[in-house]
Amino acid sequence: MPFNVLDAISVEERLNFSQNFAVARPTVLDTIFPDVKTQHFKAEYYRMMQGQNLPTPAFVHALDTEAHIGTRPTFEKVLTEKLFIKEKINQSEQLQMYISNGVPDDDGLIRWVFDDMGRLSESVVTRTKIAKGQVMSRGVMKIKENNLDMEIDFGIPAAQKISFGDWSNPEYDIFSDIQRAVKILKDQGKLVTHVLTSDTQIQRMRKNKCIQTAIYGNINVGRLVTMAELRSIMMEEFGFTMASCDQQYAFVKSDGSRASGRYFDENKVTFYTADMSGRAGTGLWGPTPEETEYSAFQEALQKMYVTVTMWATQDPVAKWTKASGMFIPVLPDPYGMVIATVNTDVGNLTVTSAAGTTSGTTKVTVSPAKESGNLYKYKVGDAAESVTSGQNVKTWTAWDGTADITAATGKTITIVECGSDYKALKAGSATVTAKA
Repeated sequence: MPFNVLDAISVEERLNFSQNFAVARPTVLDTIFPDVKTQHFKAEYYRMMQGQNLPTPAFVHALDTEAHIGTRPTFEKVLTEKLFIKEKINQSEQLQMYISNGVPDDDGLIRWVFDDMGRLSESVVTRTKIAKGQVMSRGVMKIKENNLDMEIDFGIPAAQKISFGDWSNPEYDIFSDIQRAVKILKDQGKLVTHVLTSDTQIQRMRKNKCIQTAIYGNINVGRLVTMAELRSIMMEEFGFTMASCDQQYAFVKSDGSRASGRYFDENKVTFYTADMSGRAGTGLWGPTPEETEYSAFQEALQKMYVTVTMWATQDPVAKWTKASGMFIPVLPDPYGMVIATVNTDVGNLTVTSAAGTTSGTTKVTVSPAKESGNLYKYKVGDAAESVTSGQNVKTWTAWDGTADITAATGKTITIVECGSDYKALKAGSATVTAKA
């Protein structure tokens, strides 16, 4: 009698598999967003409002007067739907391949089927890890697959998504960048307890002369910093621990070729507030539609994140195995996170010059507009100035972005957008056109 996978593996066996399935490749993202199961299709949680972590003073009162009524920290309720993640495989095709490869008996075929269940289940979990990594490295989760094109914003303020300079340059002052990120959270009444980045950025920190000087003094600058020394100086100076996330996943492109991607972006450094275990949020799972068919096993559903189902179709004639899950990452405190992008190239500005309102002046326009808190600096010369990411332009001439600039026709003006620390972020040049 031909092997029938639907008869060979019972519903209870599939559920037992689902309830006890565990991915053998955990990441640091699973520590930051530990998985929790609830019995709801939607995720509802309270998110802290900005500035609620700062202390508030009580009022001074005269004797025998009524005390001022205080207020509690405020939170906003967030309600979002969990995402339905699923993957299926034609088991008939797989089993025929196994039989052709000489699988000797039904028990061997069953083991092959359970292997497929594991691979499908891991693919669902892998998709959740991608989501966790996008929250940590971008603050948003972008979905562009299966006719879905959407973005979920987790509420990290724009002012807490910043740019760093060129960390690949050993001469660059990495300490100043770190201090800026730490101060942003400190001004919110929060302490940076953890930093997540890539091994690329950690190796650049180990080779950085500012960090080497802080550890060894001026004598041993150029000596490679050990990981233990790097972790020690970061804890001593800023009070945070560091971890890297370099795990990758494979995917199939639209042309059928295979490629790899990263859970956490290589050029990111994320500073965040977490509890003693390193937790900053939750990986929130929910019940799949398939679970409603298996109410007899309710006592074990709390640990069943991925549901495995099997069924047959007549057209085409096939037996299918599917793994599915309902998932959304939750970030209750978006104000406790700063996401920095390490730039190796200075950003581009489009600069145009037209005749100004008075003789010998030019009207300069720049796009895109500078980010809040940044500054404009400029130089006028015979040629465009060469500008590198993170270059200090403090000595350049300040410009408010609107006033006419004195310059002669034919000269070249270079505009730089920099941070409050005067480190170049973007630059552009144009040939001057001045009013005669």
